[in-house]
Amino acid sequence: MEENSLNQQQFDDSEESGFDFMSWVILLVQYWYLFVIFGVLAFGASYLKNRSWVPVYFSSGKLMIDPNAGQNNPQFMQGFGVESGHKNMANQVILLTSRDLISQVVDNLPEMRVEYISKGKFKTRNLYKMSPIQIETNYISTEAYGVLFKIEINEDGSYVISDDKGVIDEDLEIRGKIGVPVKSKLFVINVTKDIEFSNKTMFFRFRTKTSLVNEFSGLYPEFINKSSVLSISLQSPTPQRDVDFINKLFEVYLANNLERKNEQARKTIKFIDEQLTGIKQTLKGSENDITEFRRSNQIVDITTHTSEIVEKSTEYNERKSALRLKEKYLNYLADYIKTNLSSGNIIIPTNTGLNESTLVVLAQQFNELLEERNSTSRKNPVYKKLTREINNIKASINEAIKSMRKSIQIEKQDIDSKIAAVRSKMNMLPKKETQMTALTRQYKIDDNYYNFFISKKAEAQIQKAANSPDNEVVEQARVRFVVNGGKKKETTMTYLLFGLMIPAIFLIARELLNNTIRGQKDVEKNSKFPIIGNIRHTKKANPLLTLKHPRSSFTEMFRVIRTRIEFIVQRKTGIMMLGTSTESGDGKTYVNINLASVYGMTGKKTLLIDMDIRKPSVGDRLGISEKAGVTNYLIGENELDDLIIKNDDFSFDVLLGGTVPPNPGELIRSEKLKGMLKELRTRYEYIIIDTSPIVRNEKTNKAFFKRINEQIVSDKFNNFYIVLNDINITSKAYGRYGYGYGYGYGYGYGYGYGYGVKNKKDNQYTHYYNDDDIDI
Repeated sequence: MEENSLNQQQFDDSEESGFDFMSWVILLVQYWYLFVIFGVLAFGASYLKNRSWVPVYFSSGKLMIDPNAGQNNPQFMQGFGVESGHKNMANQVILLTSRDLISQVVDNLPEMRVEYISKGKFKTRNLYKMSPIQIETNYISTEAYGVLFKIEINEDGSYVISDDKGVIDEDLEIRGKIGVPVKSKLFVINVTKDIEFSNKTMFFRFRTKTSLVNEFSGLYPEFINKSSVLSISLQSPTPQRDVDFINKLFEVYLANNLERKNEQARKTIKFIDEQLTGIKQTLKGSENDITEFRRSNQIVDITTHTSEIVEKSTEYNERKSALRLKEKYLNYLADYIKTNLSSGNIIIPTNTGLNESTLVVLAQQFNELLEERNSTSRKNPVYKKLTREINNIKASINEAIKSMRKSIQIEKQDIDSKIAAVRSKMNMLPKKETQMTALTRQYKIDDNYYNFFISKKAEAQIQKAANSPDNEVVEQARVRFVVNGGKKKETTMTYLLFGLMIPAIFLIARELLNNTIRGQKDVEKNSKFPIIGNIRHTKKANPLLTLKHPRSSFTEMFRVIRTRIEFIVQRKTGIMMLGTSTESGDGKTYVNINLASVYGMTGKKTLLIDMDIRKPSVGDRLGISEKAGVTNYLIGENELDDLIIKNDDFSFDVLLGGTVPPNPGELIRSEKLKGMLKELRTRYEYIIIDTSPIVRNEKTNKAFFKRINEQIVSDKFNNFYIVLNDINITSKAYGRYGYGYGYGYGYGYGYGYGYGVKNKKDNQYTHYYNDDDIDI
């Protein structure tokens, strides 16, 4: 061919690169059935998974916490100037969630100590309050706790208990009868039947108190919208059990709160009774003294003259008695701190008598710390810290008591001096009248204090009877919603996603790992040279299919190549074409033979030269028995005319490769070869040279093909074109890359048997169907 610049004029020399999104979409769409299959499998797997789905329920109840609980004194205590410790809302949360309180609740719910379970094909259910049998326990060994036992009940009421997991003994069999106690080394139980049931096999396990406390310690407290209403919630697959636990928690908590208030009232009444015992004896003695004095001295009443002195004396003595009462209370408080302080709250002095603010604050702090420590386990590191703080405050309270005792002593000394002055005045009165006045004064003092304590005791008893918990249940616990309600949908979507990803990843990986030329797109990406034609895949191995089936679509592909070549060279004689490929097996000889056939079919003088002198194959393909050819001419053994084979079965002449020489490279570079080709160009209109290893679809290696193209560019070859061989028009790769056979050059050879399909883009026929297409 003559040199021309068509490669640069009609095709982009730059290598096509970048991500072709549509090609990937087309690839995935063409394998749609894989996505359907894996999608159905994934949906089936998600269905089986969802069959084992167990709903988790959210249950909660609401409790109103009084933020001022414990701050206000009971009315009957105001006479003593005492109040109970401050309990803030944070402390109430600690109390509600403490292990001690949870343990107390578990003790009040014995039905939770035996767990009844049913097993289905896909899921396991806890039959809390739904079990058809009940197990009464009298003894349970340590090793039996936590073990899953299987019980099989027979029609006659007998049953067999075995170790389901073989934790204790795989061969364990304990036989018994419904309603009859059964004894074993593991437990002593009595199985009773509540209702009839069809499933005769069930499971049960014994729960330890610790395991239940650990489980329910996960309860979640939360104040609602910054109010004093506290929500207590639990999450589990057994909602009725959670509801029962929360309600029982409220019940025990309120009962404990009421018990603490009643205990304070009982301590107050006890203190009053102790004081009344002593005052009652004193009062009785005062009455007897006055009666005896009047009887023996015949005195009815004191005179008006001594009334004022008596009143003053009475006032001072009452004040002194009040000081003695304070001393008694301080002694009581000091003794209580030493002996009973760890058992409950102390009574705090405030506004009457003992109004020392430091003592009040210390006592309040002490009560708060004591309550917090009582709600904390001894194993908790916080317990030791709270104990240290309590001991520190205890020492401070003792110091405050000492200080108050000194103050009382000073005040007593002042009153004693005033009493002494009054007595000096009384000494001026007649002796009998003075004695009567003294006896009357003492009686009034004792009587006043007796009445005071009687009144306070009555108030304390009334208050105790009227006591109620500081807090109140706003809403009993109930099931609110299913926590994992969207889990089934999420599982289905996840499985479908992974199911659809599997074929997508497979197809993409297969495409990325493929290293062969699979279509026109691959050729365009790895070569700067234009594709001049595509050759379809055929079932037959006959190299002369174009001659056998001249009206087939297969032959039409070669006509397209022929027409393009004529359009490129734009001359009619001496056209020389060289056909090569990247490696053996790509189909270059096959293409060259059929290309020579379509040229010969037009009546053009055509010659096919086998220049693959290392491995000549044209003769074998055409069934020619002669062996002499090009190499024989080049070494001078034969004349050129003697070597050219003319056969009526072919539409072209053939020049074979000849005998394989030891030095093929030197022969190819010889001047005699150039002269031979020059001579042949004068004889023939078209010369097709078959050389050593045309690119074959899904056969040619991409990397090797790309390196060959780079070498051709480097050697500055012109008029170089590519034929893509062995395209399967029914394959996915063919459809993905959108190949056609017509490029709008207009063939005009009169082979229009059958009918054609027009390409809407360029209004040209892209494929022909006719009778010769069958079984090619």
